[in-house]
Amino acid sequence: MAKTEQKEKKGVSLAKGPVGLLGLLGVIYGISALIFGGHGFVTQHVPSGAVHGKTWLGLEVNGWSDLLFIAAGLLLMFGAPLHCGAKGMSLIVGLVLGAAALIALARGDGVFGIFAANGLTELVWGAAGVLLILLSLLPRVGGKTKQPEHENAGARQPERQPRTRTAKSEPARTQTRYLEDPENPGPEDSSPSAGAYRTDK
Repeated sequence: MAKTEQKEKKGVSLAKGPVGLLGLLGVIYGISALIFGGHGFVTQHVPSGAVHGKTWLGLEVNGWSDLLFIAAGLLLMFGAPLHCGAKGMSLIVGLVLGAAALIALARGDGVFGIFAANGLTELVWGAAGVLLILLSLLPRVGGKTKQPEHENAGARQPERQPRTRTAKSEPARTQTRYLEDPENPGPEDSSPSAGAYRTDK
């Protein structure tokens, strides 16, 4: 027997929109900070040196910090069109930003002598990392499984009951009555068994 094919209607992804929006904000902030904030790419004794930058919108950044924002935003925007891509990129970028926030918080003078950061920068990185990890766990909603149309049409039709054949009633035999007429003898008089014919007197 052939297997019944079912069409699955994919639901709405809860991760694609927020991930794309966060990616766009990261790219906008990184480009603006690269223009108006710290745009130097100086490193200090990697990986144990202290690095500092300029403040833009309250966040201390340098050129490498700006590139981190831009790269994270581009990855999120790249993965946002697909549900699995949005979740995968959200998890990867979230882990990177969370690790950067923890390292900067522990060291107090940037990340490995490359990325400049202050307290507000660490807070933004940490909050973004936690939010992205949570977004990577969001599922689809509203998914349905559809059966083929021909099966639905067959299911809607009521079951036909077998018709019982009835014997055709034979047409009733009509008997013709003959009017008694002395000049026209009836069937009883004209039959050979009558034995005699009527004659006119």
